[in-house]
Amino acid sequence: MSQPATETHRFEAEVDAVLRLVTHSLYTNREVFLRELVSNAVDALDKARILALAGEALRPVEGEPKIRILLDKDAKTISVEDDGIGMTAEEVRENLGRIAHSGTRRFLEEVAKGAKPDDASLIGQFGVGFYASFIVADRVEVDTLSARPDAVAVRWTSTGDGTYQIAPSDRTRRGTKVTLHVGERGQEFLDATVIERIVKRYSNFVLYPIELVDESADDAKPRRINATKAFWTRPPKEISDEEYDDFYREFMGGFLLPGDEPLTRLHFSMDAPIQFHALLYVPGRAPMELLGEASRGVALYARHVLVMERAEKLVPVYLRFLRGVVDSEDVPLNVSREAVQDHQSVSAIRRQITRKVLAHLDALAKDDRETFEKIWNRFGAILKEGIHTDNAHRDQLAKLLRYPTTTSGGALVSLDEYVASMADGQKAIYYITGASVEELEASPHLEACRERGIPVLLMTDPVDEWVVLNLTEYAGKPLENVRKGSWAGPDGATEDATDETADAGRIAHLIAKAKEVLGDRVADVRPSKRLRSSASCLVDPPDSLGHNMERLLEAARRPVTVRPKILELNPDHPLVRAAEKIAADAPDDEHLPLYVELFFDMAQLAQGTVADPAGVVRRIQTVMQEVLPPEVS
Repeated sequence: MSQPATETHRFEAEVDAVLRLVTHSLYTNREVFLRELVSNAVDALDKARILALAGEALRPVEGEPKIRILLDKDAKTISVEDDGIGMTAEEVRENLGRIAHSGTRRFLEEVAKGAKPDDASLIGQFGVGFYASFIVADRVEVDTLSARPDAVAVRWTSTGDGTYQIAPSDRTRRGTKVTLHVGERGQEFLDATVIERIVKRYSNFVLYPIELVDESADDAKPRRINATKAFWTRPPKEISDEEYDDFYREFMGGFLLPGDEPLTRLHFSMDAPIQFHALLYVPGRAPMELLGEASRGVALYARHVLVMERAEKLVPVYLRFLRGVVDSEDVPLNVSREAVQDHQSVSAIRRQITRKVLAHLDALAKDDRETFEKIWNRFGAILKEGIHTDNAHRDQLAKLLRYPTTTSGGALVSLDEYVASMADGQKAIYYITGASVEELEASPHLEACRERGIPVLLMTDPVDEWVVLNLTEYAGKPLENVRKGSWAGPDGATEDATDETADAGRIAHLIAKAKEVLGDRVADVRPSKRLRSSASCLVDPPDSLGHNMERLLEAARRPVTVRPKILELNPDHPLVRAAEKIAADAPDDEHLPLYVELFFDMAQLAQGTVADPAGVVRRIQTVMQEVLPPEVS
């Protein structure tokens, strides 16, 4: 077949507009041009391999199919060459002269209105990855020879000025060679170490060898610069623990401090409903970005090519501490940072990963309690967020919850273990929330529970307030806050009206006086069934936010209406009985209001907040002056 004469063509309007955007430095991350060219080379090799397997007659290729990157600093060129399917003259016109995507015009219209997409959202999104070459090149040449036996070699050339030329080429090896004549804005890429870094970042695990030849060097020998195979595509049984650890170290930057080693890993592959491989690690310590600093996350690969280093939408927010890779044949390479959260393939992967990770953690909790508790101590507060945000997996997450209790001696207890340890007749799971275990252990609200041997969950993470808002029961047992409402005994029923009336009658005069003195600072004053050694405590009304939630919202400077609490008095406490006697025998005693205020002060102190510290000090001083010997006072 005769060689075609040189032809000059004009790009379609959309291509011309894209080229103008590219050459006017639309992009900030210019290095992605190399990712796109390597990915195109991979696609060309894949097509040739598939056709060969199907029995198609193709031009032979010597040696192993590979990708070559040729760097010439003197000539200021970067070339990417493959042994793939190549293109005919008609395919060159079709593939390099137009963009076959209906959304391109709409995209360009948005840009014209002032929208400025980032570098990843345009490159590849409408099949324009090849045109990213003009980010760094003043002229681009494509020499290609189709693998079809009767095809002839073709050269495509353009300076990005709106036209391109097609002419005969002297290429004799099947495949395609893209040569970039690098302009001023691309000089930094004429460095072999820069090229190697970019390849390792984006294309380290493609299926084919990538060789780099620095033609300007004295020893211009090809050297392979990518890994031998995508590590995560190998069957887990073929991979040693040492290999897993080495990969994690490489993934995390090549250096780990003592204690950074992963606590556990999960390596699996899925074929349906979507195909992907996943290799995920739980770090040995909390990643820095959990404290507000950037770090690696779960990286998304499409056909072994890096799409996103931190694909946050691959895992729910409560699994954001995971590190590793996900690679899928079903996720398009061009999925952008804006589109990833909405792409149906990514959503399907997320569901499968969530299910697998929670099942893995559950199995670990049963089979390796020590390792699971290390994970819980580091990331439990983050996992708890899922109780509030992920209704679909709330039951699985609830099984992972761990808390110390008033009877566990500091050991962490699961809700299943709590239910198994409930006292005879106990029908509710009791809990208390606060700032620390020490604070909660000293709370007067626990006194009756301790006396009856009833365990109480000690919840100290701020997120626990949202946990109990959403997890209202477990295993058919309601969760009840011992700070809130009327005390319910182990039989799950509140004290009957006869007992309550009898207790109220024992301190009726003091209750009446307390209501008079405290007024609207309390919602009510009543006898307590939860107190044993303490004289008083404050109880949250059943429909209130709760004391600890109010404290958290105030600390976050969020608007919150603090409702008055219920003051409970212990009718068996000597101080309460003494105050009751005064209230009954001398209701106008000038000291009685002071005693009421002190009961209120003690209750506030016990919960860790005092509205009027100076007033408390004055009242304490007054009482001390009265009891000190005359010669001292």
